[in-house]
Amino acid sequence: MKRMKGKSYIGLLVGLGIMGMVGLVCGLSYISAYNYGARMDASLDADYSQMKNVLGQYSLKVNEAVQIPGMKKDDLKEVTSAAMAGRYGEGGSKAVFQWIQENYPGQVTDTLYLKVQQIIEAGRNDFANTQKKFIDTRRQYTYELDTLWKGTWLSVAGRPKVALDTYKLIESQHGKDTFETGTDTGLKLR
Repeated sequence: MKRMKGKSYIGLLVGLGIMGMVGLVCGLSYISAYNYGARMDASLDADYSQMKNVLGQYSLKVNEAVQIPGMKKDDLKEVTSAAMAGRYGEGGSKAVFQWIQENYPGQVTDTLYLKVQQIIEAGRNDFANTQKKFIDTRRQYTYELDTLWKGTWLSVAGRPKVALDTYKLIESQHGKDTFETGTDTGLKLR
């Protein structure tokens, strides 16, 4: 009988050891999934905020660049008016002022159009790269949520904290129309 008790204790210890290992693996899996979910939630939020930032900054740059000719025009009028008033009296010389306006209408040059075009292109490229990073982060997170082991633990951990479809991707109307119709009509520049 003594031998039976010894074997049953060994079996009990082996069983407890296996259960302990399973519990440890499950606990570590939960912790790993929880931390991964927290990291991905934070990454999605940060990437989405950066997309907003990039789009806003490039829009501001374009808006500010196209205001320069108006500023130049106003400055030229001010300087010319002051010079004419000083030289020809309060009303200045209307003919000279008219000649300046006709020959320098707003000082819009090809350089301005090129600069605005460069700002738009650089801004669009920066935005596309930022959105591409966001899409990849969301793809990776969606994949992990759909896997059996990690996805289960992410679900148990209550991840994702925000529904992934809350984050809207920005698409052009031309691209949207092309994919809806299946026909690319090309871009209309004017």
